[in-house]
Amino acid sequence: ARRSAPVVAAGAAVVGAAMLAVRSALSARTFTAPQQQQVVAQSAELQEAPGPLSRSTLLRSSAMLPAAAWPFAASAGAKVGGDAVVLNNKLSFPVASFGLQVYDDATAEELTKTSLEVGFRNFFASVLARNQKGFARGFKASGVPREDVFICGSVLSNQATDFNSAYGLTKRGCDENLKAFAVGGIDYVDMIMLDYPCRDCDSIRGQWKAFEEMLASGKTKSLAVSNFSPAQLDCILQDKSATVPTVNQLPYAVGSFGPTDVEENRKRGIIVQAWSPLSSGSSKGKRVCKEIGQKYGKSGTQVELRWIVQSGATYSMQTKKRSHFEEDLNIFDFQLTQEEMDKISSSNSQR
Repeated sequence: ARRSAPVVAAGAAVVGAAMLAVRSALSARTFTAPQQQQVVAQSAELQEAPGPLSRSTLLRSSAMLPAAAWPFAASAGAKVGGDAVVLNNKLSFPVASFGLQVYDDATAEELTKTSLEVGFRNFFASVLARNQKGFARGFKASGVPREDVFICGSVLSNQATDFNSAYGLTKRGCDENLKAFAVGGIDYVDMIMLDYPCRDCDSIRGQWKAFEEMLASGKTKSLAVSNFSPAQLDCILQDKSATVPTVNQLPYAVGSFGPTDVEENRKRGIIVQAWSPLSSGSSKGKRVCKEIGQKYGKSGTQVELRWIVQSGATYSMQTKKRSHFEEDLNIFDFQLTQEEMDKISSSNSQR
């Protein structure tokens, strides 16, 4: 019950980037010789690219790499922020994120400071939570260097019904994010996310135009979406010049997940971030996770989050308790077996 409420729609550096992670992936799974050559060749192309990945490189790499090697995860033991993945624009993205909920600015400020003290370095400060200023003040008070954290803001503009109104609402939302974060000395975000898609492709493209302009201005380093279906993602990707979203935030939890969600996003070069990752409606799934956790000295909650990560997704958690912050970040020192993964997955209600 402690975290059954939905997370609002929703850094450690990656060591050695693609090549180190691919070695880890190859050692963890048996591939055929051609597959091994493919993984190494594709990862080398990603690593040597001088700047953000081109659409052709990104889509070719994401489609060809085996799922175990995508996204590129660095597992180097316990460290501040936990493990990270590499986004399609080559930014390091901590797997574990703190997603602020609907509470006042003072509460947001204190929880932000607590989460930073515990070690979180990835933050989803949604406009829906109405406490971006509190988050910004908490960050400023912490003294943690700006370059050490990954900050994601969000825009709500899905009520628009045509290209122009979607563009205008989204552009205004981008400006409002920057104004709120500025109270903490934050003059750019690492990611800006659409909380929801508009109802039609033309309006979605209007939303995306405003995001592209924010990216071009340097006020954000990456673009992301939330609650987008594959068809809605393709509204963006049909434009071959469009920036590919880096992240799609979706409801994804033990016992309640779309079986194709991770793969459909992966083949488009997009990483899934689970919102409400502990809101499983499956008593069987929670019981199985608790039993498995005994083997590793972990709680059922930690096994649930570990299952999400090994499924190829990341997660944005929420809590008001320091002990829960610590618990939710301490999942990077054990590995579930394939048999355990399958047993947990079998509890899914959306099969």
